[in-house]
Amino acid sequence: MTDIQKQIQTLERKSSSKEEVDKLNQNVATQTTQLLKSNADTAVKLGELTTKMEQLEAKLEDTNRRLSQLSQQIAETQGQLQQLRGGAPPPAPGSSGPSGPGTAGPGTGNAGSSGPASTSPGAAAARPASGGAAPSPSELYDTAYADYTKGRYALAIQGFEDYLGSYPSTDLSDNAQYWIGESHFAQKKFPEAIADFDKLLKQWPSSDKAAAALLKKGYAMLETGQKPEAVVQLQYVVHEFPTSEEARLAKAKLKTVGVDTR
Repeated sequence: MTDIQKQIQTLERKSSSKEEVDKLNQNVATQTTQLLKSNADTAVKLGELTTKMEQLEAKLEDTNRRLSQLSQQIAETQGQLQQLRGGAPPPAPGSSGPSGPGTAGPGTGNAGSSGPASTSPGAAAARPASGGAAPSPSELYDTAYADYTKGRYALAIQGFEDYLGSYPSTDLSDNAQYWIGESHFAQKKFPEAIADFDKLLKQWPSSDKAAAALLKKGYAMLETGQKPEAVVQLQYVVHEFPTSEEARLAKAKLKTVGVDTR
């Protein structure tokens, strides 16, 4: 009887233990399901946030472009007012200094630049008078940008080059150079794109397009088989612009070529 009672107790303990294990397994399964659902929800929210960030960046780019255009329009208006006030004769004060070209209007670029603005006051005053039918800086830029967005890359390149030829020192000059590079990249003319981005980085090292130019230069180098140089470019983006969207894209591209970044 004692042996039978011991066996019964042993069986009861085993049964109790089995029930506990079953309950534990159920709890683990429930928690796993909840965790997977939570991860899925987090991934969806992260995707939504990424989309919103991209939309905000696009709006910011558009706002900056509009502000630059507004500043150009103000400069044009000031130049026209100066002409109306001064009339046809060149301005008397400071006629031999750089102040004359600096106020001659949109046809001469920014004051003190090494482009057309360095001509004599008489030549600077003649440009607006003979260029009444010429498109304004904003018209030139907008037309070229519209060609780019519609895939007319050859026309976009020509338009942006015309803009830079006439207005080499405005707030949008570096942007124009960047979009020339993007247009060549879209045409798969990668060596030309690399040269375009190099020109931007040399002439406008503090441009807000510098990170994007470095990123796309790295992309173009990968396309031309220059993997070591491309890796250096992309790593530079990550190190110099760590919080930017370009840094995130550079990290992703580096992973695709087998280079991990911290």
